[in-house]
Amino acid sequence: MLAKQWRHIKLWFAGRQKNWELAAYELAQMKSSLADAATLYANIPISDVEIMIEPLQSINKAIEAKDSTSFASAFNRLTVACNSCHREMGREFITIQVPAVSPFSDQSFSSSRKR
Repeated sequence: MLAKQWRHIKLWFAGRQKNWELAAYELAQMKSSLADAATLYANIPISDVEIMIEPLQSINKAIEAKDSTSFASAFNRLTVACNSCHREMGREFITIQVPAVSPFSDQSFSSSRKR
């Protein structure tokens, strides 16, 4: 789950900096790791994985539209869905929030391409 948490953080900062290419990449990585989790961990109810579908689709649409406001809203819904899954799994002590600062001091989240 640590990888998903890193992806969550990177996705947020990529979207906040309007680096839509990086945001799309991080979203694809997050989707892939969630699909892996659903198959690797038998104790994750399918309904917990399904709760992630709408926020992930909304984030994808916001990235495609390059819409910062929609991105932030969808990201908040994703964060709520993460916490809902944690509660359902009996791990309510794991509470995810919108990142305040990036732990990735070695990565620029700004797009190097001209907008």
